Amino acid sequence: MTGTARHRLPEEVRALWVVRTSMGSPESIERAVLLASRYGFNALFAQVRGRGDAYYRSSYEPRAESLANQPDDFDPLGYLLRVAEGVGVQVHAWLNVYYVWSQPRLPRSRAHVVNRMPQWIARDAQNRYQMTTAGKVEGVYLCPSNPNVRMHLLKVFAEVAQRYPQLDGIHLDYVRYPYEGYCYCAGCRARFRQAMLERVSERQRAELDRLAARRNPLAWIHAFPAEWDDWRREQVSAFVRAFSRQSRQINPRLILSAAVWPVPELAAKHKFQQWLHWLRSDWLDTVLPMAYDKDTAVVARQAERVVQQAQGRPVIVGIGAWQIAPESTVNKIRAVRRSGARGFSLFSYDVITQYGASETYLRQIEHTVYPFPFG
Repeated sequence: MTGTARHRLPEEVRALWVVRTSMGSPESIERAVLLASRYGFNALFAQVRGRGDAYYRSSYEPRAESLANQPDDFDPLGYLLRVAEGVGVQVHAWLNVYYVWSQPRLPRSRAHVVNRMPQWIARDAQNRYQMTTAGKVEGVYLCPSNPNVRMHLLKVFAEVAQRYPQLDGIHLDYVRYPYEGYCYCAGCRARFRQAMLERVSERQRAELDRLAARRNPLAWIHAFPAEWDDWRREQVSAFVRAFSRQSRQINPRLILSAAVWPVPELAAKHKFQQWLHWLRSDWLDTVLPMAYDKDTAVVARQAERVVQQAQGRPVIVGIGAWQIAPESTVNKIRAVRRSGARGFSLFSYDVITQYGASETYLRQIEHTVYPFPFG
């Protein structure tokens, strides 16, 4: 099954990440497809689940607040698929996984997971969480070890695969913890304790339980720090494994991918995102390491290493075009091609086109993006 999906990737992937800000109207969607096609891109990773909301027809999550002025029957993902049909541009539905909110106020919809299930929110060791981006945390995350969270997310992803059979792929983002300082919620502590019971003596169990009850709720975690990290890595991997199995059952032609931190060892250590394992296990068909460094030499090294580590599986290298001049993007595209990667994706369409208003950046990279005779 995974071979079928891989072979559906273009010979060279030339992609754009399209943030949800460009999915808010029929006109902005038409513009994104037009510019992608005009300037030689053949794939769009279009964000349709940004903050626990939906830019598609969802039974499980509220319609995105930014669509409030659009007609009720406007379906951004469905409309994108119709517009892109027949123009040689693949559509991959980009869904953020655990990251669900980033505003100082609560979501307006009572159905939003942050309002409906606050007990699902991931927390730090002091039982806190934050609503907005600060430090190492972008905002509200859901707890990856919570079985109800996993069940909810699988329903969300299954619905997208079932409702839009013409999709080329599903693209995961924020499929990780924010950093090592999460999640220490009561549920995580209880589930980790349960996972460790078979590995401790009765005496050790009693002592750790006594410590946890009296003065140190993190006693089990402090006793087994390496196991605690491994356990958290497994929580994310368990979701990816289940997502992959489910998606392939629904539509084996879907290309399954994820945006990932560019150095796999650091991703696994600091974000508990063991993506090289996911790729080598064929749970995903490809990955998009976010090689956003401004230094082309750094991007080249990261691309070469990841291509080697992928052991023949396709890699699409993400380039941070939003923060660099067009000539720097050109140099990075050339470096990615030399690495042997399957292609590249620019972050993001929205910034480099000023939300569709300008073609200047695209004109300056056009001849590098599309120098080949194939589509």
